[in-house]
Order: sequence, then structure tokens, then C-alpha cells
Amino acid sequence: MNFFICNIMNQPKDHKTRASDESFCSLLVGFNFIFFTGLLAFMLFLPFQAVLFGSDTPHGTDASHEEVSDASPATTAELSAATAVVEVIAPAAGKAAYMVCSTCHGAEGEGNTALNAPALAGQQDWYLKRQLIKYKDGVRGTHPDDIYGMQMRPMAMMLTDEAKIDEVVAYIAQLPVTAPLPTLGGDVAKGAASYALCAACHGPDAEGNVLLNAPALQNLPDWYIVRQLQNYKSGVRGTHPKDIEGMQMRPMAMVLADEQAMKDIAAFINSKAGAE
Repeated sequence: MNFFICNIMNQPKDHKTRASDESFCSLLVGFNFIFFTGLLAFMLFLPFQAVLFGSDTPHGTDASHEEVSDASPATTAELSAATAVVEVIAPAAGKAAYMVCSTCHGAEGEGNTALNAPALAGQQDWYLKRQLIKYKDGVRGTHPDDIYGMQMRPMAMMLTDEAKIDEVVAYIAQLPVTAPLPTLGGDVAKGAASYALCAACHGPDAEGNVLLNAPALQNLPDWYIVRQLQNYKSGVRGTHPKDIEGMQMRPMAMVLADEQAMKDIAAFINSKAGAE
């Protein structure tokens, strides 16, 4: 456009008029150069504005909530659908990592006696997470007499961070629960009397109590319950300086007179499988 105007002005004229037109044309070209240079600089600055100064509305403020609440029903429905998808993906994210666990604990967390792997399905997520962390940190699986713990520790160490642990735990949480079958022939009635001391923490139906750091016991196989009671009594568990919860449990196990008393308690606990 400037070239067109200047071209018209540069038509044959007298010397004074032509000099005046050339001066005006020079000013016009200079102005346009400054204008477009400034415009270009402004356009280049825009992408960096959010980075340098942040958004006008802070994330998580009331304004952001107002925008969601003012959304149309269709938008709200879309957000609900998206949330549902996230909830479905969350446990599924741990499926790949659980494939390693399934070789011993079973595809559905049902456990495998032949491989000394207890059932995981039905156990509380907070307890599973705590034990995986203890294996990773060496609180469990490092005692020289803990043969099966030593087998488990490398598996836990494959979970590289807390997020991976959460994913595996979330996947286990949605696995179907199967009531354990008795294998040791314990006496339920005798076990009920001995379990009275355990009930103070683990609950009358062995349902567990997170406030007391006491896990549910209902769905654990009797052989695993007996083995852990033996481990506590012998010091394989509950003697590591960082195993605070184990230290609380060990004196309880030491009260039990012998292995038969442990079998009886395990039989009583198994009788409560499925209790609310």
C-alpha cells in the first residue's frame, strides 16, 4: 500500500513538489516500519505472558469452581463421564505390575500354598501398601531366618516408587475375595477363647482396625497366620528398629503357649471369613 502511494507521488512533478512528496513518503515508510515492528514484537511476547506472569485466575480459586458450577448440564455430564473413566483406569494401571505378583499370589490374588504365597484379595489397601514399603526399606525380608520374606523383597523392590505401589494396591483391592479353606485342623472353640486378646485390636470378627494399625485377618489362610505368629514369637518379625507395628504385635504372639494354640486361633479367624 505504501509503495502504491509513494509511486503515485513520484509521478513527474516540479522539483519542490517532488522533494516534499519524497519527504512525506519517507516519513510514512518509517512510521509503518515502527508500527509493524512493534506489532510483531507484541505477537511474539504473547506466548510467554502466561509463563512470566501466570494466569489472571489462580488455580483452585473460587472463580474456577464458579466456572464449573455455571457449566451447562451437558458439560457437567461430560465431566462426570471423564471422572468415571479415571476411576476405571486407576486400578487397571496396576494390572501390568501385578503380573509379576500373580506368578506366586495367583491371577486373582487367591494365594498359593505350594509357593508359600498368601492370599492378597480382601486385604486392606493401607496394610498392603505399608508392607510393600517395609519390604522395600528392608524392615521385612532381611532377617536371616526369614526365607520367604527374602523371596518377597526383590519383588517389592521392582515397584520403583510410591505411585507404582498405589497402582498395584488399587488393582488388588478390586480382586474377588475367596474364603480360605482350613488346612491345619485347628479347634474353632478353643481358638475363640484365645482370640479374645487379639480382638482388642483386630476386632471381634478379625475385621481389622486401621486406627490401631491392626489389619484384617479374615481372608488369610490358616497356615500363613500360624507362620507369622511363629515369626513374631521367634523374633523374625517385630525386632527391626523401624518396625513399630511389629513391635506392638510381638508380645501378643509370645503369649501363645505353642503351635497348637496358634492353629486354634487361625481356625477361629477363618470361621469369621465374610463377616461384616
